[in-house]
Amino acid sequence: MSAFSLACRNLVRQKRRTFLMGAVVAFGFAAVALAGGFIAQSFEGLREGTIRTVGQLQVVDRRAVKGTEDKTLEYGLRDASRARAIASRDPAVSAVLPRIEFVGLAAGGAKSVPYLGIGVDPEPEAAATFARELVVAGSYLPGGGGDGVILGTGLASALQVKTGDSITLMATTPEGSLNAVDAIVQGLVDVQIKELNDRYLACGIGLASRLLQSPETVSKLVVFLKPGADEQKAAERLGRALNAAGYPVAIRLWRELAVFYGQVRLLYIGIFGFVGAVLVVIVILSAAIVMTMAVAERTREIGTLRALGTRPAGILKLFLAEGAALAAAGCVAGLILALLIRAILNATGIILPPPPGATHGMPIHVQFFPLAYAAGFLAMIATMAIASYFPARRASRLSIVEALAHV
Repeated sequence: MSAFSLACRNLVRQKRRTFLMGAVVAFGFAAVALAGGFIAQSFEGLREGTIRTVGQLQVVDRRAVKGTEDKTLEYGLRDASRARAIASRDPAVSAVLPRIEFVGLAAGGAKSVPYLGIGVDPEPEAAATFARELVVAGSYLPGGGGDGVILGTGLASALQVKTGDSITLMATTPEGSLNAVDAIVQGLVDVQIKELNDRYLACGIGLASRLLQSPETVSKLVVFLKPGADEQKAAERLGRALNAAGYPVAIRLWRELAVFYGQVRLLYIGIFGFVGAVLVVIVILSAAIVMTMAVAERTREIGTLRALGTRPAGILKLFLAEGAALAAAGCVAGLILALLIRAILNATGIILPPPPGATHGMPIHVQFFPLAYAAGFLAMIATMAIASYFPARRASRLSIVEALAHV
């Protein structure tokens, strides 16, 4: 009879101990699998939020990568409409959004407050980003932008204005002169980052160009790709096409721009890694206690096996086989439990808090992450092997006389 068959019989014979230890393994496996699915969802939500904010690729002047602008649009992209059209021809591109970034003073009544402005093409911007979803009062910018502006609620409060009120925007042009235009507050947005909410202002490309007196010049082109597109290859193609057309540009991937994303991702990995390590230690200790008790209770049985000619290696192999069989059975039960809990959680529709840097939460959707299930299986097998080895080694070293005389 093989050691594995004998191990299975021993597990069936000791039903209570097998059930308790199997439950520990099952819950351990389910915890690892569900945590992996939750982490995968968190990473996906964080990634989507980051991409919908900064885009998958950004096209900028080469000098903007290496240097710091001393004035607005110093390193702007000239003839932006042509560059946008060239980028839009790439088969992997779904949208190309022009953006103008600038700073200045906004005056409402007797108060003037500094702002961080962004000029956008409203309809494509709203379709590709969260811009429209952030509006808490009024409405988002109309198709052409017109004279409307969107203010962060903090900036609106500082200016003491509301939707429909008129404000004056002042900014320095690329040539260094001061210019001003009148605008109407189209809507208010609630940006979750307070510092940005207190300074946020968005307007149409046309209004920003009039204010800065720089038609057909933008700070950057933000590129969104079609699902499944290779970001690196698309960046290389866009770089070649634009440089060949006379634009000295650099293409930057979203991971290079989203330093915060990388930091939060590492934080999540550290937190869940620590929790996973604690879980594994608990399972190891629980299993070690149970296996030590099993060895103590079966000392005379071990002595009998040794008297019948079973070698110490055979005793060690028997207990290790029991641990492996228990781990396999527990993982199967844990798989069923994890899938059941996953289905229940996903059906509840619970809205999770927004991840760091995001502006809104998402409904919980624990993903089926095969790597987490594989990791849970390997972790439980390794855990039971470690927990079984030391009690099994002790059992294999018992002398026959001592084992048979044990009471």
